[in-house]
Amino acid sequence: MRALKYLLAASSLTIAGCASQPSLPPPEYPGIEQSDKIVLDNRRPSSESENEIFSLLVTSSAYAIYRIPDTATKPTGPRLLAHRAYEKFPELSSQPTLTVHHFVTYANLQSRLRKSSLLAGLTGPIGVAIFNSQELPVGDVLTTQIDSSVFEKTAGPEEYTRAFFTAEENPEKSPVNLIYIDAEMLGQRIATRCLVPPIKDKPHLFLIEAMDMCITNHLALYEPRGSLNVTP
Repeated sequence: MRALKYLLAASSLTIAGCASQPSLPPPEYPGIEQSDKIVLDNRRPSSESENEIFSLLVTSSAYAIYRIPDTATKPTGPRLLAHRAYEKFPELSSQPTLTVHHFVTYANLQSRLRKSSLLAGLTGPIGVAIFNSQELPVGDVLTTQIDSSVFEKTAGPEEYTRAFFTAEENPEKSPVNLIYIDAEMLGQRIATRCLVPPIKDKPHLFLIEAMDMCITNHLALYEPRGSLNVTP
């Protein structure tokens, strides 16, 4: 059990940062202090900023699903959201309040870790090492608008289901991050669900970069009759 816990903890850190430990540092956001004038009204449940491993039991439907804490990125997701909103909407200078109802990130490594567990039983550590060194199938960042009230009904024991995906969204069952954003500004409240798989030509994708992609797609929905451009 101690070895299993170590594997899960290591995998959680991997998906929270990047596919593997890169030699480059995480991206920085020069000039972010310019958006300090935006009032960030954080109304998120406190748990959304905290780490959670939903299950260590391989047979559980919550196995290998994690909630990623705010401390995993710098800046935090809500702070980057405020900064990108400041850059995109000059109107915020006269209405400088951004209310964040939800901003929460999940990692789903179920398929990969279950295969690792099976290989460990059949082939031992060498088989697992070979499997983990293989490149992951890539995909597209998918952002969809959701109903806040439906999302909130999954709080509590069913929270882990927020990290589920469909076969159409992720046919290869790659490890993914699911990022939910529910924010209110300029008289509009919009909630989105964003799925981030491994990205082509981005073997070392930092979590903050994944958040930035999801934030870009989220903010596009505030534009009147604007179309949503998915940013790979």
